[in-house]
Amino acid sequence: MNTSNSPRLIGRKEAAAYCGISPTCFSMWVASHKMPPAIPGTRKWDKRAIDAKLDEISGLATTEPEDVKWMRENDEAHQPASNYEDWKAKKLKRREKYRPQLGLDAKLERILRFMADHADCDTIDTIPGAGPVTIEWLVEKSAIRLVGTDGHALRYAVTEEGRAELHRIQKWKSLTP
Repeated sequence: MNTSNSPRLIGRKEAAAYCGISPTCFSMWVASHKMPPAIPGTRKWDKRAIDAKLDEISGLATTEPEDVKWMRENDEAHQPASNYEDWKAKKLKRREKYRPQLGLDAKLERILRFMADHADCDTIDTIPGAGPVTIEWLVEKSAIRLVGTDGHALRYAVTEEGRAELHRIQKWKSLTP
C-alpha cells in the first residue's frame, strides 16, 4: 500500500529524478533493461518496479529459495515452444539436411555452377575465372573430373557429386534463417 502522499505511478522526468539521473540517462537505462519499461499503454513507471530493478542491479534483491528456483526452471523447460520457435527449429533442421559438404568458396561455386549450366564450356580457357589451380581444387573435391583432351587442352565435366553439391548449396541458401 502506498502510505505517502506521492503517487505510485510517475512520468519519465519524475522517474529519472527519483533515481537521481537525467531523463536521457533514464531512457537509456530503460532501453538497456537496467530499468523497467513504462506500464503498457501509458507513459508512466511504477515506483515499486523501479525499486525492484534498483535492488536487483545493486545486489540487494532477495534470492529465491533453491526449490522455488528449480520449480520455475523446470516448468519453463517443459513449456511448449511458441509457434515461431517451433517453425524456426524445424527450418534449421531442414537447412542442416542441405549443408554443403565440399567446402567450396564463392569462386569455386561460381565456376562449378557455370560448368553445370554450360556443358560445352569444358576447357580451362572457356570457363570464366578458371585457372589450373581452381580446376585442380574442383577435381580434388570430386566436383568435376577429367574426361579427355581436345588437341592440346584438357576437357572437364561436372560429376554427380558436383551436381549434388550445387543442389545442396541452392537449398541451403533458400533456407537461410
